[in-house]
Amino acid sequence: MRINRRKFLIGAAGVTVALPALESWLGPSLGGSRARAGGEDRARFAVFVRAGNGVAQQWNDEPEQFWPRATGALTTAAMREQNADRATTELADYAPRLNLLKGIQRPFSTPTCGHSDSIVQCLTAAQINAGAGNAAQARGESADWRIARAMNPSGREPLTLMAGPGSAYIAEGLSWSAAGVRTSAERSPLNAYMRMMGLSSAPPEIQVRIAERRMSVNDLVRDQMQSLLGRTDISARDRRRLQQHFDAIRDTEIRMSCDLDESLVDAISAIDNPQANDVRPDVVRRHMDLVAFAFSCDINRAATIQVGEGNDQTQYEIGGSRLPRFHWISHRIYSDGSDGEAIPNAVTLHHQVDRLHLQMFKYLLDRLDSYPSAYGGTLLDDSVAVWLNDLGNGPPHSGDKVPWLLAGSAGGFLRTGQYLDVGRVTINRVLNTIISAVGVRKDDGSLVDDFGDSSLTGGLIDQIVAT
Repeated sequence: MRINRRKFLIGAAGVTVALPALESWLGPSLGGSRARAGGEDRARFAVFVRAGNGVAQQWNDEPEQFWPRATGALTTAAMREQNADRATTELADYAPRLNLLKGIQRPFSTPTCGHSDSIVQCLTAAQINAGAGNAAQARGESADWRIARAMNPSGREPLTLMAGPGSAYIAEGLSWSAAGVRTSAERSPLNAYMRMMGLSSAPPEIQVRIAERRMSVNDLVRDQMQSLLGRTDISARDRRRLQQHFDAIRDTEIRMSCDLDESLVDAISAIDNPQANDVRPDVVRRHMDLVAFAFSCDINRAATIQVGEGNDQTQYEIGGSRLPRFHWISHRIYSDGSDGEAIPNAVTLHHQVDRLHLQMFKYLLDRLDSYPSAYGGTLLDDSVAVWLNDLGNGPPHSGDKVPWLLAGSAGGFLRTGQYLDVGRVTINRVLNTIISAVGVRKDDGSLVDDFGDSSLTGGLIDQIVAT
């Protein structure tokens, strides 16, 4: 039996604020029953961060600039000292908690648009409808939905976020609730936050005051907060955890609105416009703030963040210089096609964008690692955070060696601290591993080994399974 570990405060305007999982008995007035630490009740989380256009790994005469030099055990020192020129060194601080998986393969060929056909396979491992061009559809659900249906509190759908334009040639394509049913991604961190905190139905004046930073969500439940923190039947650890949680709510609000003007129109425009090229990395980080926040209070256990459209056209700024469109860089020419003027140092520029993407992923790991776990360690230890690319490399946009980088052990299910060449394993097997790691099981209680298209070889990636 799964015990409900969520606690809530319900305040002004019907606003519901979820509390973190606590070790103490908080009584029926806060909803739910006392949770056990450990065992089947342990909450585990999965977040998938997708980048596009491949990475600068070895191909033809292009040098390896992504993976470490040697497979095997990972250490922070080795990643920094021996692999400082590789993109993955950006994650060196988390070396003992990583699984770097080289050799993952896209399951099915791409008869039309490689970008569109590839992104829909990332989390579905499903076949696609043929001849759809930039509107490919998956023939199965995605892993985030499988996890959400089995593990999410109150049956919530997964958190689906994106930094990129809605009118793109290829827009969102990562999350699928069923065959042919694409999940719309939320571009605005502010809108996602309002909905997450139950503020979408709050009176407009309250939304305005929060958006302009004249009020915190905490203000709406302040009386209950003070009463809760003053109780004598909660431990000092729980009291500290509650205070950190309330502080984190306010900190997230400030982070999300720090670029906003005082007027509501300017504020909404500044946050809710991912088409603005220059704010896109900041939008990604604010989405990451929200994912860590949602996991910390068990609002959601599955999330996706899509960075850029299907063929990411972002012009990233690195070292004070604005680069050409990333998709052009990945083609090595000033073109979305096969003909165009060569971009000088395109391979180096691609490597720089890879490093920027992994710097953003490290930000997510930092945020997850900042929340203490109810079971010891941190929220990152309760999670598996994934960075993936739907393509393997630049110019050919291959489905070979698509990178999958995993952080966290999902409560000890995963063996970490490894860089492995898994040798042409299809995506479904890494998805089986992640789905099982966060606690999903088949009807007979066994690990999930059959996710994705039935024609694919099933199983898990045994090298990273600790239990």
